[in-house]
Amino acid sequence: MTQRADAVAPTPLYAPLPPGCRALRVLAFVDRVVVPAWIAESLAALVADDGCELLAVLHAPLPSPPSRPRAVDAFVSVDAALAGGARKATAPVELRDRLVDVPLLEIGAREHDGRLELDERGALQLRAYGADLLLGFGLPPPSAGIAALATRGAWFLERDATDARRHGLRHLAPLWRGEAVSRGGIVVHDGRDVRLLGADWSATAQLSFARNRAYQLLRVPATLVRLLRRLAAGETPVGEATSAFTPPGPFALGAFALRLAARALRRHVPRLGRGEDWVLAARRSDVPLDPARPRAHDLRVLDTPPGRFWADPSLVHRDGRDWLFVEEYPYATRRGRIAVAELDAALAPVDVRTVFDEPWHLSYPLVYEWQGELWLTVESSAAHTFALHRAVEFPARWAFAAELLRGRNAVDGTLHHDGTHWYLFACISESPLDVDRRVWTDLFLFVADSPLGPWRAHPANPLLSDVRRARPAGKLFVHDGRLIRPAQDCSVDYGYAVVFNEVVVLEPGRYEERPLGRIDPDWRRGLRGCHTYSRGTGIEIVDGKRLVPRRRMRATRTEEPS
Repeated sequence: MTQRADAVAPTPLYAPLPPGCRALRVLAFVDRVVVPAWIAESLAALVADDGCELLAVLHAPLPSPPSRPRAVDAFVSVDAALAGGARKATAPVELRDRLVDVPLLEIGAREHDGRLELDERGALQLRAYGADLLLGFGLPPPSAGIAALATRGAWFLERDATDARRHGLRHLAPLWRGEAVSRGGIVVHDGRDVRLLGADWSATAQLSFARNRAYQLLRVPATLVRLLRRLAAGETPVGEATSAFTPPGPFALGAFALRLAARALRRHVPRLGRGEDWVLAARRSDVPLDPARPRAHDLRVLDTPPGRFWADPSLVHRDGRDWLFVEEYPYATRRGRIAVAELDAALAPVDVRTVFDEPWHLSYPLVYEWQGELWLTVESSAAHTFALHRAVEFPARWAFAAELLRGRNAVDGTLHHDGTHWYLFACISESPLDVDRRVWTDLFLFVADSPLGPWRAHPANPLLSDVRRARPAGKLFVHDGRLIRPAQDCSVDYGYAVVFNEVVVLEPGRYEERPLGRIDPDWRRGLRGCHTYSRGTGIEIVDGKRLVPRRRMRATRTEEPS
């Protein structure tokens, strides 16, 4: 394995701007100099990105907007107090401390007829910057005269954006309706109308408004950078119409709080005294499942060694023998490692060996053949690296060959060779304020001429921002002439189902896919998820998530494989 990669320059996630395009010159407006962390990180992301240039931050102090009903404020305050680490999204940050090299200046402004207007000196000051875009936080939408002072106009986020307690009430809507996914993105006013830009689908935090809001706000820095890079490349994001969420009344809020309590009981009571465990199920067949109509009900659960669970199965057929690579999770260490076993004629694992064991969590092993040799990738997102290894003595001895992604929180990296180019799919989180390690919404793609690299970002990145089918769930495979990409549906819960996507276009400059079918966790009683599918020579295998009594996990002692 490689060493941790925290100190190295991270792999670029986005392709360079097209020839003839320059960085977008952005001028930011705020109504206060101490802002929620998500705003400070959004502005810092613009500074760090080569597609943007943050010219200055202009402070336009204006009175706060009218308060909303006390019942709503009380509900939000109590909910926030129980949100734990999610509060970091709205923690106060001094802009002078976060943006040390960016001018922070006060500008004369007022609100007139619901619009932001500048005094004569402020308008002259603004014109002198020659900005491409005006970006506002916590201020009324700009007047037409102000918006005209920038070549690409103005994007002003919601009026209460800088109010850590009152902002983002629209993120209560999916909880209210009990929806598994939340529609994210950035709501902006360009001086004419309100639009939702950079829309995505992420998993709803079903028990907390503050937590669900944090999940959405922590996505804003990356979403904003992507949108501004598109502007710099000459595109004009159109967005979609959006409407405000009407706050519920006090009685409705009280009833909703009771519903949340009941929802919490339904979620947590079944977990009392139980822990998460995984099983593997496989079958031998010359007719594998159809990705458009997959059925896994006749899979047989494999017997695995005691004291651990196996997940992330990956099949390899070599010299007439079938091998199974897995994440092995010993209950005693509570940390994943990589193991390999041979499957006998009855699909029983034999000759179990440890391949990699590090001080950090390892998972998702995948084996590839290239130039007559075997190569292995392993997820090591805790070390912020993703590496390729060459077989020295198959199946258990491997040597480091190359670092494919560095300095990134990348999960479930998956390679594919189309005969000409190599492609690397991975879900990546860009948020500097991570909450709950929710790395399952944004799918990125990289291209190279060799699996050793160098890898370059695909111009369509991110390919998807959809928790229902972004995160990889195994190697790509061909079925009836169609290229299939297995993915996870993490909307209901992490690793809830496997979704098969048909790759319609896979080129260095273009990508397109469409969902076909899915394996839900209904193929065995008591399952709560399944998140990896692998197909070998006459064998296919999937994993399944369940809850088991913790006493069983404590009682089984881990026996170390050789």
